[in-house]
Amino acid sequence: MTGRTGVDARVARALAVFATGDRRAAWESLTTMARQDPSEPAWRRALVQTYRVAGHPDQAARWGAAEPALLDDRERRLLRRAAARARSAAELRSYLALPVLPPELDALLPPRAEQRRHRLGPLADGFEKGALVVSSLLAGPAIAIGIVVTLVRAFLGDPSAHDVAQVTAAGVLVSVAGVGALLLVASVLRARWVRAALLLVAVVAAVVLLAAADPTSSAPFDGAALPWAP
Repeated sequence: MTGRTGVDARVARALAVFATGDRRAAWESLTTMARQDPSEPAWRRALVQTYRVAGHPDQAARWGAAEPALLDDRERRLLRRAAARARSAAELRSYLALPVLPPELDALLPPRAEQRRHRLGPLADGFEKGALVVSSLLAGPAIAIGIVVTLVRAFLGDPSAHDVAQVTAAGVLVSVAGVGALLLVASVLRARWVRAALLLVAVVAAVVLLAAADPTSSAPFDGAALPWAP
């Protein structure tokens, strides 16, 4: 069976299954068809009907979103509440299984800037976690070891203390640049522009100082290599 007859027959079978008490099977069948064929209203109407009978107004509202006239006042309120809670249009479309949102629901979504922050939030979280891993597991211990070794050698009068100090200072700058860059990207993704600007200054300063580092000199940096040198 194809076309209208086939759709009606499938809906009738699902409703018959629902009537026998196997609600889960009926809902799985109807929701599968509603997602595969979102332009066919029969699947959604059957879902609204069965969820309403089962006492699930939130789900009745969900599947009746394409035809708000099918919903009662309570279901419409629940639908508006779901739209207002959605973090993005894509999230709401996925929840409602609709390729296009009705205008009245689209108007309830948060501003586009906020939607963007929510959409990019997981990516920003990844950069922040990366910065935490680098600083706590790699940079932090390495710098701490370098400082301890420098102090011990300096206390013992070992002339190599200067070399270790130079390496440690370079490690600090590399850490600042690397961790700062990760946090800078996360700040840009979250649209935290003041924080991003401060981090950019720190990263640039670390890179400039690192480029001017002179391990052969008693001074930590080659003054002539600095941008502000006379």
